[in-house]
Amino acid sequence: MAKDDYDGIRDDYQVSLQDEDGNDVVFEHLMTVKYREHEYILLEAKQDIEGCMQGESIILRVEQDESGEDIYVTIEDEDEYRTVFDKCVEAIGEMDDDDAADQ
Repeated sequence: MAKDDYDGIRDDYQVSLQDEDGNDVVFEHLMTVKYREHEYILLEAKQDIEGCMQGESIILRVEQDESGEDIYVTIEDEDEYRTVFDKCVEAIGEMDDDDAADQ
């Protein structure tokens, strides 16, 4: 696979996660947002998996394991998830506004 091509997506925008069965699943990294002391990533599924169909998005919290490596954690708290979701929607709206102003 070429470094800068995977279904038209550059490698640096891809995140590969393992599903419950240990299979690699590719997501497109759409954005990273910061809320309080954490960063969160918005990912779009590039293939169907259980609980998330191709084209759907998920939000995960970025944490560090014992060795300092980034790990992605499901957000269990509904209020936290809703707040981060709203921040993502706001950021997308700002990007759309910027794109419209550039045209």
